[in-house]
Amino acid sequence: MEKFPHLQFLQKVSGKPRLNGGPNNNPITEENKRNRGSHSGNLLNKTTQLKTDWNNELSVREQNGLAPLDADIIPIFLKINPKLINYDFDLKQFGIEIISEEDDGYIIGASLDSFASLDEKINKFLNAEHGGGQIAEFWEIIDGNQWKPDHILSDYLKSIWQSVDESTIYKLEIGVAFDKPLAKAPDPNKQGYVGRLEKHTQELIARDERFLQRQDEFEEFINYYGTITSNLIDLEDSFCCEVEINGKGLKDLVLNYPFVFEVSEVDEIVGVNSESEETEIFEIEIIEPEENAPEIGVIDSGIMEGNKYISSAIISENSKSYIIGDTSTADYVKGGGHGTRVAGAILYPYGISNVSNPYQLPCYIRNLRILNQDNKLTDKLPAQLMQEIIADNEDCRVFNLSVNSCLPSRTKHMSSWAATIDTLINEKNILFLISAGNISISDERGFGINRYIEEGKNYPDYLNEPFCRIANPAQSSFAITVGSINHISFDDDDFKSLGNENTISPFSRIGTGIWGMIKPDVVEYGGGLGISKIGNIVSIKNELSPELVRSTLHGGSAIGNDIVGTSFATPKVSYIVSQLLKLYPEENVNLLRGLVVQGARLPEPYFENPSATSIKHFGYGIPSLERVTKNNEQRITFYNTGNIRAEEGHIYSLKIPEFLRSPAEEYDILIEVTVSYTAKVRRTRQKTKSYLSSWLDWTSSKVGEVFDEFKDYVLKEIENEVTTYDRDFRNAMSSWNWKIKSDKRGEVDGISRTNSTVQKDWTIIKSHELPEDINFAIRGHKGWDKSNSEIPYSLVVSIEILNSNLEIYEAIRIENEIELPV
Repeated sequence: MEKFPHLQFLQKVSGKPRLNGGPNNNPITEENKRNRGSHSGNLLNKTTQLKTDWNNELSVREQNGLAPLDADIIPIFLKINPKLINYDFDLKQFGIEIISEEDDGYIIGASLDSFASLDEKINKFLNAEHGGGQIAEFWEIIDGNQWKPDHILSDYLKSIWQSVDESTIYKLEIGVAFDKPLAKAPDPNKQGYVGRLEKHTQELIARDERFLQRQDEFEEFINYYGTITSNLIDLEDSFCCEVEINGKGLKDLVLNYPFVFEVSEVDEIVGVNSESEETEIFEIEIIEPEENAPEIGVIDSGIMEGNKYISSAIISENSKSYIIGDTSTADYVKGGGHGTRVAGAILYPYGISNVSNPYQLPCYIRNLRILNQDNKLTDKLPAQLMQEIIADNEDCRVFNLSVNSCLPSRTKHMSSWAATIDTLINEKNILFLISAGNISISDERGFGINRYIEEGKNYPDYLNEPFCRIANPAQSSFAITVGSINHISFDDDDFKSLGNENTISPFSRIGTGIWGMIKPDVVEYGGGLGISKIGNIVSIKNELSPELVRSTLHGGSAIGNDIVGTSFATPKVSYIVSQLLKLYPEENVNLLRGLVVQGARLPEPYFENPSATSIKHFGYGIPSLERVTKNNEQRITFYNTGNIRAEEGHIYSLKIPEFLRSPAEEYDILIEVTVSYTAKVRRTRQKTKSYLSSWLDWTSSKVGEVFDEFKDYVLKEIENEVTTYDRDFRNAMSSWNWKIKSDKRGEVDGISRTNSTVQKDWTIIKSHELPEDINFAIRGHKGWDKSNSEIPYSLVVSIEILNSNLEIYEAIRIENEIELPV
């Protein structure tokens, strides 16, 4: 057994957390209450005008050659009190289905009854009758339909909207909403279970029938102008597909089809291509992985399974091609392959020339081919591919996806690809590791690194350009996203490296992710680029490239230093996860996520002084296999996994040995905390706290705050008994100086850890400032899930003494051996 293993917390208390209340009364809402007549009249005028405009539209559709639409279903764009978005504010009582949640309280909706229910509520509000009070929260209804392109189209389609040609065929991805979440199954232990189960079953049948009806209606609409070219992918609150449609249909879809919430061009999805051929070989004895070693799925361009450096790690019967009409799983990408290199980077994360001889491979590799010989994904909608792959490989828990769109991720809705990955991670308890994406040296769209430098945008400043944002699907909320950093500095007579050692690789796309999430999560060494001292031309240099296994299908060496990319940083983190799986084969993947991030550290000087730029470049930093998987005499890590509901709190406590708290000592103590969780998602929603069915955050006791005081503050109710605390006394206590914090008031300006589903923070304090115990609370918050399902999470806490050989592991372990009664 490992000498310094991670330890589980022993002390845990559950109860109802003391959370901030619901939204406060807003001046606009209060003004609407005081002026019921004018507010009601304004809203009724808008619904009347919308009905008139819709009836006028329907009356001329047939003669204009447009697809039929339901007369009772009318698109609506309204603004409600933004504070209500994250609370239980249901528009169904107003006859409105939410199609998409926008910024600042704006809602794209569809009235399902020609505004009958809404008008009834408005009149009740006007007359101060029961049932109309919430109309005061309806701040505005926008008339017309010209708002729709700005809120539904991708940036590219918005740029060409005015020039859309009605006869041109456009290849698009469409997102269609369906706002009827699955109901929670009844508790079999409660009275009346049989009756409730029957009702629940009937509700599910009715929902499925309505969902299929919407899909059929959408297909009929598209067939009027074109064709659906992919499967319809079910994401519970929506479905998506690819279509080929003429410009006339595109305009009608955007302006008039009630349930569409996103229309975008189809992304080009690729791997990284090599530009040179290197010749090198090492003779080593290779031992196959241990019998029970984990198998990492490599979703890529295929693998040269006969390569002698890889073959012992391949179980050929598990290999599969997902390319239509091509069952081969070989890596046909010219220049040394792509998937072969990725697989080799998992097996030899530090390069082949650095391994011991003989060398035992650390894990098995599962070859899952999706890219063709041109290193491109062409056959299927990526969301559909992910569903198929996971369904076919249920015995595989970890997947490496070093494949991205050529374009930056969009910032409004989670893409269908990323949302599907999030759903699969949560439902199947699996883990994806995804590359952050690469910026090309030269790009036909004019966004290559050479073009940026020609325009005077030098490294690393050009990384702040919108085009350099992480690429789809790296914005996935639950995947581990991996960027790249330079492994060396380089300078000779002709070239120098773009950036120094441990700075961001010049090709690595950066965060933050969607809705301010901390992305990438971590970084690894994926190579660097050189720039000529004459002419400022950027190119790949062997000295700056990682040593990788190559496919020799088209000739060349089995090993080379001839390519760079986040594609090859990602598998190095997959290797670390494979070693974690050996230690925790049965744990929830949130522990794997949490331990990887917990073991990451920002390069100096950002570790002690993080900045928004360092977080955007590195996420939480470079993960260390040693820190991720074990401790030492100077470091100890505790963890727990659990399940929690909204409006529930869990407290964990660690006791600190007295000798470490001595007033005479001045040791620097590092405390690191990481919380990781997953939940159900809704793609039609925006912002982390609306996208997730429930969301979590964590907080800590204050400096010197003992366990009982913190418990009474955090939990307002324990086992149905109400607690109290002294607010003034607590406000007078000092808080820990966490680096990031949850309210953007930490050292990292503009970054909040609660926007992410992996929430790490750290602080460095003097040993004599340590209290008797350090306490942490996990708090569940309401999202859109009315069934209040449990969501899984992990908590990881490490205590480390810096710049000292003082042994603390055993002392802290012993101090926390006995569970204290509460």
